[in-house]
Amino acid sequence: MARLCSSSKSVFIWTCFCVLIVSNLAEFPRIKHNSNRSDDSVAFLVVGDWGRDGNYNQSRVAKQMGEVGKKIGIDFVISTGDNFYDTGLKSVNDPRFETSFSKIYTAKSLQKPWYTGNHDYLGNAEAQLSPALRKIDNRWHCKRNFIVGAGYADIFFVDTNPFVNDYFINAKKQKFDWKGILPRENYLADVRKDLDSALSKSRAPWKIVVGHHPMRSMGYHGDTKEIVDQLLPILEAHKVDMYINGHDHCLEHFSNRKGSMQFLTSGGGSKAWKNSFHYGVHNASKQFYYDGQGFMSVKLNRDKGALVFYDVYGKPLYFIKLSIQTKSHDIIMANICRIFTLLLPLLIVCLCLSKVNVCTAIHFQIRQPIKTNGPVTFLAVGDWGRKGQYNQSVVARRMGEIGAKLGIDFVVSTGDNFYKDGLIDVKDPAFSQSFTNIYTARSLQKPWYAILGNHDYHGNVEAQISPLLRKRDKRWYCHRSFIVQAGFLEIFFVDTSPFVDKYFADRPANKFNWTGILPRETYISNLLKEVNKALRTSNATWKIVVGHHPIRTIGHSGDTKELLQQLLPILEANKVPMYINGHDHCLEHINNTGIPIEFLTSGGGSRAWKNDTHYEKYKKNLKFYYDGQGFISVQLTKRQASVAFYNAFGKILHSFKLNAKYP
Repeated sequence: MARLCSSSKSVFIWTCFCVLIVSNLAEFPRIKHNSNRSDDSVAFLVVGDWGRDGNYNQSRVAKQMGEVGKKIGIDFVISTGDNFYDTGLKSVNDPRFETSFSKIYTAKSLQKPWYTGNHDYLGNAEAQLSPALRKIDNRWHCKRNFIVGAGYADIFFVDTNPFVNDYFINAKKQKFDWKGILPRENYLADVRKDLDSALSKSRAPWKIVVGHHPMRSMGYHGDTKEIVDQLLPILEAHKVDMYINGHDHCLEHFSNRKGSMQFLTSGGGSKAWKNSFHYGVHNASKQFYYDGQGFMSVKLNRDKGALVFYDVYGKPLYFIKLSIQTKSHDIIMANICRIFTLLLPLLIVCLCLSKVNVCTAIHFQIRQPIKTNGPVTFLAVGDWGRKGQYNQSVVARRMGEIGAKLGIDFVVSTGDNFYKDGLIDVKDPAFSQSFTNIYTARSLQKPWYAILGNHDYHGNVEAQISPLLRKRDKRWYCHRSFIVQAGFLEIFFVDTSPFVDKYFADRPANKFNWTGILPRETYISNLLKEVNKALRTSNATWKIVVGHHPIRTIGHSGDTKELLQQLLPILEANKVPMYINGHDHCLEHINNTGIPIEFLTSGGGSRAWKNDTHYEKYKKNLKFYYDGQGFISVQLTKRQASVAFYNAFGKILHSFKLNAKYP
């Protein structure tokens, strides 16, 4: 250096210049997104794994993105990568840039900036990064690692591909373009350091990190171990609110075991339906999984966020609400400075030493649209799937007639949906033979919300809860445990089969498919906590719990003692007015002893007439019992519930009304 400079002054200037250049190169570049909103709120869409020249439903997803984008007034779009299949772009003149991007996402609402990291390393990686692409389409913003500052959110885009060991170990199988990455160890060290620094400097209320690879996933690829080990600790240390990724061609939501970070996968931009899951992975933190095409929307203001996953038809599949209880550091600073300008130095020191705690609360459910006028009405039927036999078709016909008369909104199934051993796979003809071809009445072409029964666990459980069945019949919604929100009503579906001890003690292991349940104790413990929390935080006028097994019954099976001991105290503590179940092939109404709960059995969807009862057990509490086929209807207003039991001929056998005591 001394030979190049004529004086110590020039040496000092040159050194400072070099330090400045290195510092600027090391830090994540920042893009300031200017919103036209007066309140600094922000709205955007997220889509990933899309670029297939419009094929594999890419064009259909794009159309729905345009419609949703217009509806919520988005500011920009985030792409989670794999933008151009199968091998990225060859050059800046590659026609796939237009055939997979410019000519596909043509809706007016999508003519906003598209922010994406560089994830297509099988092609010419430098081509996607080139500013020359912005001359072809000015929406395109692609860099390796960068920050978008948008209103109350700072969004950190991280290049995750170089973290994956397999891309270097098996490099001969696929040719990756690692220009600008090698030496890899130095690159990764700089990314970790710069991300840590950028997050520590951010004063945004919302901190979101976007990468291509998932940290938590039950999809085909599963977790990315390298970024779990190297990046997750940094995100947790800085209380990042969301990590958003693609790579797995699905829509997905996991909560973090530590802290409040949410893991969100939006990789359904085109080819999907991989039908390869790892249901047992992260079961306790799994909130939502959909193995099909779609995208997600995000809306954020200063302290609240709303996220929605949409399918290829633009139908909302799943909702998430987030809230930050504490204002951001910079807002607090602005208010304090206006009042206490003389104490500014001291206040800055105090605030820098203070810790800002961010509390995030999540509420999720399936939202069921209801009529603008009139009651919320549904039918409940259980233990039905026998290919139309044992009077199943007769009951189905009467359900159609009553459904038309009452104008039902949906149907609840209390389980044992497919006798005798559930479904074999998603292509099992029993699904059509016992469901689609049986419940054909026009009034029954509404959503069917189904819980699993013990006979369903004899088969392929993953098949019955797979979203692929909705391609065969769009009415079908089956999950292990979930919530349906319908106006002033919330129905809490609880998976009761894993509670029953004898299914684990008295039967050979191969009789039940417990995938996703084991270890059983952990599954039940987590489920009870989640049910209790969901009921406690619910503001619904009516809270109804649905399970397959009865808590109280005089029927053949008798009480389910495990539910009496573990679930009933939660229902009583949260003043649940109704528990609806199946399992016993009968219709039944029993009052609870003590805190009022109506126990309603609707398990007469097909085979019945067991003629095995225990009348003496609940002689004082028994209101009605019928040992035959039938179903029930429930009509709810904000003030009153009306329940009726019908036999296989549509005749009302028993009815009662219940006032809303716990609004």
